[in-house]
Amino acid sequence: MNQALCQSVVISCLLTIAQGQTAPDRAPLPLLAPVQDKNFYLFSTIERSGEAEKAVESDATLSRLAAAKREALNHAVKTCRDTDCYVEAMKWNTADTDRAAEALRSLYRRSEATRKMVDGPLRRSGVFIRYESRSGEDLLAQAWRDAAQNTNRVIDVYALGAPPRYPQIDSISYDPASKRYAQVVALIAAVLEDEHADFVLFFHPSLKFGLALLDANRRDEAGRFEPLDEGENRAAIRRARSVDWTKYPYSVIVVPGAGPETAGVALSPHGKLRLTLAVRRYRQGLAPFLLVSGGFVHPNQTPYSEAIEMKKSLVADFAIPENAILVDPQARHTTTNLRNAVRQLYRYEFPLDKRGLITTEPGHSASIEADAFRQRCTAEIGYMPVRELRRVSPFDLSFLLNLESLQFDAKDPLDP
Repeated sequence: MNQALCQSVVISCLLTIAQGQTAPDRAPLPLLAPVQDKNFYLFSTIERSGEAEKAVESDATLSRLAAAKREALNHAVKTCRDTDCYVEAMKWNTADTDRAAEALRSLYRRSEATRKMVDGPLRRSGVFIRYESRSGEDLLAQAWRDAAQNTNRVIDVYALGAPPRYPQIDSISYDPASKRYAQVVALIAAVLEDEHADFVLFFHPSLKFGLALLDANRRDEAGRFEPLDEGENRAAIRRARSVDWTKYPYSVIVVPGAGPETAGVALSPHGKLRLTLAVRRYRQGLAPFLLVSGGFVHPNQTPYSEAIEMKKSLVADFAIPENAILVDPQARHTTTNLRNAVRQLYRYEFPLDKRGLITTEPGHSASIEADAFRQRCTAEIGYMPVRELRRVSPFDLSFLLNLESLQFDAKDPLDP
């Protein structure tokens, strides 16, 4: 990290020159397969790493694990009569998870290509920023454990119907006890078995099984509208490069979504009124950009993204130019409204020493600065996604970025 950046951002000891740590890239992550990339960034990085991929494929322990998983899939297709059987075959047990972790540690120590992958693109991504102070082999092992846990969680929720973090909006789309859905799971396994020869890496069979379950349940929310930097946010990103930031007291006005609870309603009254407040501040010149945040949340499986509908309203009802609007169409809760906003501000190279503004109704605003919200953030994502919250008005809070927000969340496959 260069000296100027350290002077402009006062953050925790995550990123300091003294520790010799690496600042995450200030650019959008390449998302070639967004649902996989955001849920299983380690796996995607390995697959695209060339020599490191070959090292993983040829490692003796990992090769045996790959063969065992392929055989487990083959045996399941031939013998399973219920969903539990397929799940047992595809999930990672503790012993195999530990074997893979130790094999990856060993590979880091003896493979230059693996070290280059971990200490290069994996660290620079910032996806594992909360492990930044760890050694390379520790970071790799922990990233694998996160991915294995996430794989198992996806399988449990979307094959067996285990409760996700928020069951009312994130659950399985079918009755997991029904004969019909058992047939879907069996067919997923059979289709995967038909292509098993392509599963050369140890994580492939379970990964493909989990991704197929997400797809069958129409739970691709994590990938919708991605890559944002090439689509919905492209115009605003291009404009940001030429903004004179000294003219504005804030870098952005963040507007958290408020999803309607009624099917067929695209934008709730709360959401529209929050826009009214935010537009007034934008026209007062408080910030050059509005960032609207909210995914496909309420009611469950709604066809409307809160952020996309808010952007439509900003353009159509308030005459705000598209190049002044950023969207986060994935956040499912206030916790991730703020976290995802931090991610965008960092990746899109907004000034890190300029405060952002959160604008919403007084009750919601008060809840964000309450101790209960901080506790909720800590319990759900492990940290408070913003720093130094300050009350500006009954409707507004200002904030600085907490770069821990760059960490992908292995426990929320719909918005990791």
